[in-house]
Amino acid sequence: MRKNEAKWVESRQRWQINVQVDGERKTFTSTVTGTKGKVAAEKAADKWVETRHTKDVRFEKLWGVFLEEVEKTTGTANYKKHESIGRLWLLPEVGHRKLSKITNEHWQNCVNAAYEKGLSKKTCSNIRASITAVYGFAKKRRAPLDRPEDIAIPKQAPVGERNILQPDDIKKLFANDTILHRGGQVPCFFIHAWRFIVLTGLRRGELAGLQKGDIKDRVLYVRRSVNSENEITGGKNDNAKRYIVLSERQKLVLQEQADLLKRNGIVTTWLFPGRDGRMVSPNRIYDNWCTFRKQYDIKASIHEMRHTTVSVAMADVPEQLLKRMVGHSKSMDTFGVYGHDVKGEMQRASDLLDEVFSRIIDDD
Repeated sequence: MRKNEAKWVESRQRWQINVQVDGERKTFTSTVTGTKGKVAAEKAADKWVETRHTKDVRFEKLWGVFLEEVEKTTGTANYKKHESIGRLWLLPEVGHRKLSKITNEHWQNCVNAAYEKGLSKKTCSNIRASITAVYGFAKKRRAPLDRPEDIAIPKQAPVGERNILQPDDIKKLFANDTILHRGGQVPCFFIHAWRFIVLTGLRRGELAGLQKGDIKDRVLYVRRSVNSENEITGGKNDNAKRYIVLSERQKLVLQEQADLLKRNGIVTTWLFPGRDGRMVSPNRIYDNWCTFRKQYDIKASIHEMRHTTVSVAMADVPEQLLKRMVGHSKSMDTFGVYGHDVKGEMQRASDLLDEVFSRIIDDD
């Protein structure tokens, strides 16, 4: 327990309190005058001491501080994912338990509970990832939480069914550019965005984050992504930042997109903006696709367009090149100086991909 109190430092016009746990020292301050400022500084100090002290606390307390850290240091979407997993699967099983009393069996019960409710293998994996994340958080604070080991994902957990665009679906996408609206056919604003996703394997958040400055000498650099909360991030993972040597068909779609923006009087730095010229929400790209695919009887979701790229290309494009294009493989030195042989290989991959789609789209 903390024994000292915050003191008012006149020279700095603030409340200040110093606390120490196991040789680690930290200062907390508040510039709010009066008792409120004193209480605020002491409250912040108490919270820090509590999470770093080796004494036992109940998991629900540690989880609350963990969520605060996640909210401060990562995107809102990531916070919401952890918050939901904790509320639904972790807290019911271990929330009331002292940290030192939590065992691997308890963690496994969390995963099993989701499985027994019929949730997918992906959800079970996400629960395990949250468990690993909160353990890392606890370890940094010397909290007595044992390392979770061998948490198994039930083999019978269902794998979400994945659809891809079949050849006829791809033809529909590239042959039609209107959508039904209020009883009439109108030009589809996001048609080139969807086509570009299929041709490149981009995630819709990555597509929403593309800017004109990301293209240099026929090379498209994937530098950022937009999440479901419309926050700009560095991408889904370390492999997300990559480059794509543009093929002729990909360049044609980009030119058609530029023409569409010009016809609509849209001046913007974004390659695929919203109708107002601003950064588009990935959700808007998704919502419009749902309308388009229903009209043209296409089953694949917007994310499954990305799977389409991999599926149609895997027989013709070398695996490692394909992985590099869609962000599944670690880049050699992200956006560094690539050798001519590597760029040559990526050009070859783009040309091969062009041939694959030409056989589908141009086939009569």
